[in-house]
Amino acid sequence: MIRANHSKLWVKISRYYTKIFIGFFFGNVNYTGDYEEKGVPILMLSNHFSFYDGFIQILLNFKVFNRRFYFMMLEKELSKNMLLTKIGASSISKGKRSSLESLGYAVELLQDKENLFLFFPQGKIKSIYIREFTFEKGLLTHVLENVKNDFQLVFNINLINYGTNLRPDLCVYYETQTINADTTAEDVEREFNRFAKTCFTKLGA
Repeated sequence: MIRANHSKLWVKISRYYTKIFIGFFFGNVNYTGDYEEKGVPILMLSNHFSFYDGFIQILLNFKVFNRRFYFMMLEKELSKNMLLTKIGASSISKGKRSSLESLGYAVELLQDKENLFLFFPQGKIKSIYIREFTFEKGLLTHVLENVKNDFQLVFNINLINYGTNLRPDLCVYYETQTINADTTAEDVEREFNRFAKTCFTKLGA
């Protein structure tokens, strides 16, 4: 597997580049959510609907959580752009033995209170209009069963409101979840779908 290799310079560049990039394609970026700082690592679960994913969460992290940002992507894609490791990318090869190392790396990241680990539980890009989310259970189950320290679980749903303007608004919703030693991947999936429904309702979709 390929591990993240943060560079302070590239993290700073990514912050400004991402603001310009998102600002070019979207009108307003509206953040709606609740978060209480508890000084523990964060696992963020987000819907996966477009090329913009990752950029959106980079901005959300800088605005709200201010953690060292990590995310996981397919190794065959990351190997084509190793520069992404400098802003927190690591790899996974699904179905291969090396995926066990990637799962262990996710657990390792969630032992450091300075870290935020982003995970797209759908496993691949799906339509933004999907109303019922189905999770790939592997990584989430492994994390829930193996991370023994406290961490915060944060749900993030991103939706687009086209309205009457040339550039659509980006609506970024987030919510902190309460978990315990008995929380399962099925529990998390159910709560994620509940949260998603409230987001669609707020948007009037």
